[in-house]
Amino acid sequence: MNRNYEVDSARQLLGISRQATAEDAKKSFRDLAKLWHPDVNKNETAHAKMQALNKAYSLLMKEEFGILDPWEDYNRWWWRQYGNDPIWGNYYPEENSEPPERMKKVADKSG
Repeated sequence: MNRNYEVDSARQLLGISRQATAEDAKKSFRDLAKLWHPDVNKNETAHAKMQALNKAYSLLMKEEFGILDPWEDYNRWWWRQYGNDPIWGNYYPEENSEPPERMKKVADKSG
């Protein structure tokens, strides 16, 4: 599928224009999430609609605005650090490897 088509479809699903900023996309996503979240909306299609909204929002943030999900940054760091083996990891981890800055902030807030 064409990238521009996917981005345009995501914009249409979120109801934002081509001139919209990342902040506009975030606001629209949050408003729609409040409306379509399966815990709030008991409609049978709410779950599927919420999944589509999540996918569209993630695509826009990553492809259009260049903003990565903090967990995606963390996962990249983790795989670079520990490789394919979750027990032993890479024998020679990257020098001075630390979790991404955004994940440190998330971890600090949760603990």
